[in-house]
Amino acid sequence: MFLPPNPRDVRRRLSRAVSFRRTVPSALFSLALVLSAHSALAVAADGAAAAPAPAPDVVVFTNGDQLTGKLVSAANGTVTFHSDVVGNVTVTWDKIKTLHSSQQFAVVQQGQTVSRKTPSAAVPQGTVAVDNQQLQVTPAAGAAQKEIPAKNAQYVIDEDSFKKQLWGHPGITQGWTGSATFGVAMVEATQNSRSFNTAVNAVRAVPNASWLATRERTTLGFTDVYGSLSQPGTPTTKTSVLNASGEQDWYFSPRFYGLATAVFSHDYSQGLDLQQIYGGGAGYTVIKNARQELDLKTDVHYERQNFGATPGIEPPVITPSVNLIGMDFGDTYTLKLPHGMGFNQGLVFTPAFNEAKAFSAVLNAAVTFPSYKRFSFSLSTLDNYLNDPAYGSKKNSFQFTGGITYSF
Repeated sequence: MFLPPNPRDVRRRLSRAVSFRRTVPSALFSLALVLSAHSALAVAADGAAAAPAPAPDVVVFTNGDQLTGKLVSAANGTVTFHSDVVGNVTVTWDKIKTLHSSQQFAVVQQGQTVSRKTPSAAVPQGTVAVDNQQLQVTPAAGAAQKEIPAKNAQYVIDEDSFKKQLWGHPGITQGWTGSATFGVAMVEATQNSRSFNTAVNAVRAVPNASWLATRERTTLGFTDVYGSLSQPGTPTTKTSVLNASGEQDWYFSPRFYGLATAVFSHDYSQGLDLQQIYGGGAGYTVIKNARQELDLKTDVHYERQNFGATPGIEPPVITPSVNLIGMDFGDTYTLKLPHGMGFNQGLVFTPAFNEAKAFSAVLNAAVTFPSYKRFSFSLSTLDNYLNDPAYGSKKNSFQFTGGITYSF
């Protein structure tokens, strides 16, 4: 007996057949894509593995010695070359007979100032070679080879560093350099003596490469000297001198800049609770080279001097506080000495417009002697002259300190 198929079963079977016909090609197509991608990656990996490694740089010295490795940089006539065998080697251009490098470099010539406005063509870029005291720069493509006397190549910078310094935007925590100094002296005897001195100086220039024109600079400084002298039956004698300052510079040209300053001073021995100075002005870099730098500065500012009772005066006498409008005239000077030693000096003279007798001056100087890696020994002086100190106080406060300095 023949029974006709159930229409509902027929529709279900047809639906499964159609679904199967759609799913199988899709799965096959996806599998083909995966296999093709895997094959492409394998070919790329094989090609990368087969690509030859760049040839090492080679330098031949005038005495015939030869090194292979990597040219690192050149600055102010000194070339740094890295060898895996002997590490970093530094020589002057006249000690190099030939040099060949396959890396990309930028060459800044003697007396050239580079900024973001400098045309790209003004700074030769490409692979470098030296022969017969001539530096040849070969661009990556198109442009003609540039030949420069080696002695005129003031800076040779790798391409990545060149672009990063020229176009980068460092964060507020980046680019700081400076030093921190700490010293202590203690005596336990009939008299008990304690003395502590601390100094921190930090500078952040943007950009911080010596071959680039500075756009802005931040300078922070802090010094503190605290001491006490005591013995049974006598009052304790205390010394406390603190100075903190900050300056922000904005450059209008490679040497001329505007500035804003803030200075805070405290001197217990002069009865000066707090001297505050807030001002703005301008500065000019008179001398700037690899060995030394001299800046002259001036500003117009508001100043407030708060006084307390002078130590040792009975009955206590409180000197009135004063508000002043004045100017600063001063300089900052740094000098690199032989054998890694350094010298820095600063002078500020501060007259007041509304109170002729209320002028002051600060002179500081320091010498550092390298000891071990980033550590050095330093000797410093700070002379603070206040023409109108608290009643009964001396006008001049002088301190001489020594300590261990760490450079960062």
